[in-house]
Amino acid sequence: MLAGIFALIVVSAALQSLSGFGFALLSVPILVILIGGPQTVSTVLITGTACDLAILALRRSVPRPAGREVLVLGLWSAPGMLAGAWLLGILPSRWLQIFVACLVILTVALRARSAGAPRAPAVRRPGRAAAAGFTSGALSTATSLGGPPTVLYLAQRGLAPRTMRDTLVTLSLVRLPLSLLALMTAGVWEVYEHWLPLIVAALAGQFLGTMAFHRFAGSHYDRIVVTLLTASALAALVAAGAS
Repeated sequence: MLAGIFALIVVSAALQSLSGFGFALLSVPILVILIGGPQTVSTVLITGTACDLAILALRRSVPRPAGREVLVLGLWSAPGMLAGAWLLGILPSRWLQIFVACLVILTVALRARSAGAPRAPAVRRPGRAAAAGFTSGALSTATSLGGPPTVLYLAQRGLAPRTMRDTLVTLSLVRLPLSLLALMTAGVWEVYEHWLPLIVAALAGQFLGTMAFHRFAGSHYDRIVVTLLTASALAALVAAGAS
């Protein structure tokens, strides 16, 4: 099983490097089947942090996130993380598999719908920032899929692609200690015993994804990402139905 999880993390990290998204969306539905919800959350948190640090390390320029967005989303994430950690402790594994799969399919559908759409004008609505932060925080500790709410919110802010990427990576690193605290407080922090080799897998995937980036046209690798994410979500639904 370790070899399969290692390969999954490599592919997930490579997709993250290729397209800027997909690490948790690909790995979580399958990991939930293999090792359960709590260990999935800790595994993705650890390996995802390794990916974020690798992204920053490989950048030749200083990251320039939108500081205000990081602050507001980070603050509103804190109560959401506590709620998500509590849900992780009480949700049956089968329900968690179904919820994760549906969330991945919804995210893929929203991405397909927005592909090629013109950039939206910048809009600042505090209520939306609060909702995005809280929802993202809850999903991050309950399922490790905290990205979609923040991505959808930041897309409405009219940020440049590089600024948006830097903002997402910075937000993820800022929320790391909050996630650990929330999971430990709720008593659901369970570390997969082979977590160290999986860090190597995440770094290897980042390297391979960076090397492959210039070999694919944008439409080609985007199609690959969407196909793999859909397959991952369907696998989770089948497994949940069989359990």
